[in-house]
Amino acid sequence: MSEAADAPKGYFIDWDGKMRPVSEPGKGLRCEVDLKAKYVMVFNKYGGLDHESTWYPDEAAVTKAGIKVAYADVTAPIRISSID
Repeated sequence: MSEAADAPKGYFIDWDGKMRPVSEPGKGLRCEVDLKAKYVMVFNKYGGLDHESTWYPDEAAVTKAGIKVAYADVTAPIRISSID
């Protein structure tokens, strides 16, 4: 995270096209957020970059970008090939 020591806030659009909180990218994943660039990097437990996305502060910003809001199920297993 580039600006704050607190847990990151906001959302990104995940690999399935769903809105996901940066604080809950999924089991085995972590987010790094560059708030100034509005950029999210999702890393796996080995440090590999699995996904890149735009950072959105809230649902209204996602809608304003022209993206239909659909929430990701943060409890469901993740379907990224690098995740064990």
